[in-house]
Amino acid sequence: MTPEEIQAFEAKLAALFGDRVVEKDLAREEAFFRLPRYVTEYLVAKYVKPATAAQDIERLKTQIRDRLPDLDRRELIKDRLMRDGHYTLIDAVEARVDLRAESRWATVPCLEDRGVRINEALLGANPGLLAGGMWGTLKLWYRPEVDPAHPVEISAFTPFQVDVTTVADVIAARKEFTTEEWVRLLLSSAGYDAESFASDRQRLVILARLLPLVERNLNLIELGPRQTGKTFLLRNTSPHVFVVSGGKATPANLFVNLSTRSVGILGIRKVVVFDEISSTSFEDASATVSILKDYMESGQFSRGAQTYASEASLFLAGNIDVEGDRPHPRYRHLFEVLPDELIDSAFLDRIHGYLPGWEVPKITRAALSRGPGLVTDYFGEYLLKLRDLEFRGEAHRLRFNQHLTQRDLVAVERIASGFLKLLYPDGNFTESELAQVASLAVEFRQRVHDQLAVIAPGEFKEKRIAFEGMLPPAAADMRGEPEEIQRYDRLNHEAVVGEVTGLSALLAGANVVGADIIIMEASLAPGTGIEVVGGRGKVLRESVRAAYQLLVSRGRDLGIDPETLQKNRVVVHLLHIAEEREGPSAGAAFVVAMASAATGRPVKPGIAVTGEVSLHGKVTGVGAASQKALAALKAGRTTLIFPKENAAELAALPDSALARLTLVPVDRIEEVLGAALAETDAARGAEALAK
Repeated sequence: MTPEEIQAFEAKLAALFGDRVVEKDLAREEAFFRLPRYVTEYLVAKYVKPATAAQDIERLKTQIRDRLPDLDRRELIKDRLMRDGHYTLIDAVEARVDLRAESRWATVPCLEDRGVRINEALLGANPGLLAGGMWGTLKLWYRPEVDPAHPVEISAFTPFQVDVTTVADVIAARKEFTTEEWVRLLLSSAGYDAESFASDRQRLVILARLLPLVERNLNLIELGPRQTGKTFLLRNTSPHVFVVSGGKATPANLFVNLSTRSVGILGIRKVVVFDEISSTSFEDASATVSILKDYMESGQFSRGAQTYASEASLFLAGNIDVEGDRPHPRYRHLFEVLPDELIDSAFLDRIHGYLPGWEVPKITRAALSRGPGLVTDYFGEYLLKLRDLEFRGEAHRLRFNQHLTQRDLVAVERIASGFLKLLYPDGNFTESELAQVASLAVEFRQRVHDQLAVIAPGEFKEKRIAFEGMLPPAAADMRGEPEEIQRYDRLNHEAVVGEVTGLSALLAGANVVGADIIIMEASLAPGTGIEVVGGRGKVLRESVRAAYQLLVSRGRDLGIDPETLQKNRVVVHLLHIAEEREGPSAGAAFVVAMASAATGRPVKPGIAVTGEVSLHGKVTGVGAASQKALAALKAGRTTLIFPKENAAELAALPDSALARLTLVPVDRIEEVLGAALAETDAARGAEALAK
């Protein structure tokens, strides 16, 4: 947008929304950082006037400093309250009703007190206190003569949050904005500067983080680089969002505490965010994940003898390493960073969409909104009210592939519905605009399915989720293989010195769930000894060192000049490694890579090697041999060198696999090297002289 267009947009915003608009940069004063953004923006919008902005901000900062106590001042405040009989502070207050005792109680975190008296009139005027709690200024009285067991009472409460009863005026205002302007308004209200994002697609990926607020029972995951604000937006947009930041999640805090009978966060919040999901653990993991799976499917959870219904959406967020504009190619699948208990195909299939977090740039101060936008608290309440709009049927206007499952269709419908509510709440959109948001919904769901096809290939076959007329996916990770994977493919048709394909089984707990290739690069460098780069697993590193010791002790027998190992350091680089794998099975491949580097003899193209090696050169059998053979075949390898002990297992491979894969059984490491290494002119000349 040009400066003139931006100026016209801001004037239109002020005219249509009045005091519901705030200058976002005013709410970013350092003194406000201890308050959620939806609270600070409410205060700025209410108490800061343009003509006296500097003085008003200072006055607000003073009040916050005096009334929002640090944790280490809690006991001082209690003492002051007891001495003076009253105290005014700022806090997040939540109320509850005890029907048996016919009483009403408030929780005041600053006092660490869940038994603060509150009267019916205050709750009637502030119903939000009973619906998840509210931030505000509260006046406390200390009156032990009224109730010695509960001496503290809230005598007055001034909320810092708005109560939105209708969104009709916002929806009606949509027609006054172009789609570009409306997206700008959404981003600015969410705290971002639209100009900081390079493309319309990037802006829509950012806005996708709001989908759990506008759509009931929507389950999303976003993995991406650090510092991209994955949970910032949800955490700061609405008090109805609860963030579980790593640590331990228990059935009591998620579902129901059976001791107190109090309902957990899934029952009382609108959105539950699992931040730092890779470091989250689950108490009684099997039972917790089982209940969670049931909830993700049905919107209900059972605990004890009771069944509870909830509309809470789930958002899983975490970090994943990237390379360029894609996830790093070392990952076998894009759920690898999740805790083991969540790498469960039944759980993952219930995730409706996977957001490409690697497409979002790191959020700097320059990316934060500096202009006007809707007050965050009002904006958050508006988004929740959009849940009452019904757009799920709109996706039915598109002709989807016949082979899609019900979960595929539900996922696409919910994500598309959420986008339509965000972008076109008045229902005025064209067929091409519907196709645009549906394509994003399909992409998010396709990404989930593609990972499932890797994790559980027997249950989830590769398929394309699409509708008639849909364009090819725009996502970088869905436009063919990244350069690093293409680089591995050259081993199918080039003889390369020091590079070989090993194989490893993949485990989930104690169960083999598949196999994958390991690319090993060996080279010589100044120094002595062995150096391993890139492998996290202890077993793999020990296997490399054992292979090196074999070469040192038997190098001459294997055609290696002993001085080569004495005068050089052998560097082994492990690629395509995303997690610790199963026990030793790659020793033979390590010997091949190091022998190739030491002799200059290249590894033949299309070769894959599996098997462990003893110090005497015996090649021993491995587990999951058939899965490893299929992994080699999938990577395009045409020859598998394997231990004779595994011959019977590999002979049982499907005929289609045996027709494409040459099997070379071996018993000794000399046989492995003879089958794997190509002859060089120098080697052939030396052999001729020996004869």
